[in-house]
Amino acid sequence: MDLRQIEKRLEEILTKATGWLPAHELEHMLELAQANEPGIALEDFCSQLYEHDVAIPHATVDELRSLASAMGMTVPAWVERGGYA
Repeated sequence: MDLRQIEKRLEEILTKATGWLPAHELEHMLELAQANEPGIALEDFCSQLYEHDVAIPHATVDELRSLASAMGMTVPAWVERGGYA
């Protein structure tokens, strides 16, 4: 998966996350993803989901795990356990 594919998939997740997190936080993460910083956006997204105690669908957990792996990142422990869903 190339960088553009990663960015696009992350943008889709962030767009679907409307209502999960404050709009200004999601907007900032989208800006990061669109500015070639999907790793930072993903880390921020996972952190904010944890901080706000958001239950996420298992499909989203799988997608986050896949994106993190594609970027060579360590998946946050709560995502690895399956998030909150």
